[in-house]
Amino acid sequence: MDRRKELADAAEEVQRELFTARIRELEAEYRKTERREEAGKAFAELFRSWERQEGRKAGCLGISYLYGSMLMRTYDLRLVLYGEDFYLDRKPAVCSWKPPCFFEMFEEDMETVLKKLKNMYPRIYVYEEEAVRMRCAEYYLAAVCRLCADMAGEILRTEEFLHMERADGFYIFFGRYRGEGEILYRAGEDVPDRGDRKDGGEMLRQDGGMIHGN
Repeated sequence: MDRRKELADAAEEVQRELFTARIRELEAEYRKTERREEAGKAFAELFRSWERQEGRKAGCLGISYLYGSMLMRTYDLRLVLYGEDFYLDRKPAVCSWKPPCFFEMFEEDMETVLKKLKNMYPRIYVYEEEAVRMRCAEYYLAAVCRLCADMAGEILRTEEFLHMERADGFYIFFGRYRGEGEILYRAGEDVPDRGDRKDGGEMLRQDGGMIHGN
C-alpha cells in the first residue's frame, strides 16, 4: 500500500471521531443570526459587483475551494459569478470568502491527528502530511457545502440577488475550482428554506456537463 494512503486512512479514522463533535459545534454556531448575516455579506458584495457590469446576465454562481489554498492553509473559498459562457466568461465577478469557525476547528483537529500519527509512524514527510490534510479537509468542505445549501434560500432572497440580471437557467454549485461540483439550486426550483437540501443532486463537470446523482 502507498504510504500516503496508509497515513491518510489512519488519519481519517481519527478525524471521523473528532468531526462527530465538531459538526454539532458548527451547527450551533450557524444557527446564530449574526453568523449567517456575516456569511451573507460576501455574497451580497459579489452580486453588487456584477451589477456594475451593466447589460450582462449572470449564468451561475460557483462556490469553490482551491487546492493551493488548502495546502497553504489560507482556506479562502472563491465565489465566482459567471455569465452564460460559464468558464469561458472573460469577465466573471470574483471575491474571496473564508467562512468563520470551519477551518479554525480544522486546524485544531489537525494538531490532534498529526500528534497521533507521529506516535505511530517514526517520520512523516511534508508530502505525506499534505495527503493527510487533504483527506481530513474533505469533512470540513462537505460541511461548508451543507452550509451553502442550507443558506441558499437566504442568499436567493437578498435584495442584491433579486436586483441582479440572471439567465433563465441560473444555478448555484459548490465544488473544486474548475473541477467537479454539486448543483445546490437551479432556477425554476422552489427557493429552499433551511434544511431543505436534497440528497443526490446533480454533479457538474469542469466542461459544464452534468452528472446526475442518484
